[in-house]
Amino acid sequence: MLRVLRAGCAHPATRFALVGVSNFFVSFAVFYLSLRYLPDAVRRHVPAAAAANLLAYLAGMVNSFLLNRSWTFKASGNPLAQAARFVAVNLSSLALSTFVMYRFVDVRGYPELAVWIPTTLVVMTLNYLGCKHWAFASGTLPGKTT
Repeated sequence: MLRVLRAGCAHPATRFALVGVSNFFVSFAVFYLSLRYLPDAVRRHVPAAAAANLLAYLAGMVNSFLLNRSWTFKASGNPLAQAARFVAVNLSSLALSTFVMYRFVDVRGYPELAVWIPTTLVVMTLNYLGCKHWAFASGTLPGKTT
């Protein structure tokens, strides 16, 4: 059984998916707790679902960087440069997901989880492509000359 699990985890996409599952649980916990316990002072100034999404996304992003750098892509090289590229990939997705939460939950009144779950799946796909081909890419990066 362990051998099958190890063989199945050999491909970076499989490992990325498992990190994505862990991100889902980390993000879901932060999203849920933020929706339930966000202080009223914050709610008066910031749309609750968008704020909860922001906090959830940031928690997932930290988890994702640490696990993807060390386990998924087994990246070597300058961790600060990789972190900067990783953040750029994730901030693009964060802007998209926060806009979606604001537009469909805060403005249109759709149920939070009905919007958040599919949005998270789309963002995970975009993040894999950005991480694989840019943030943690080995060798020369596009546009970089040696």
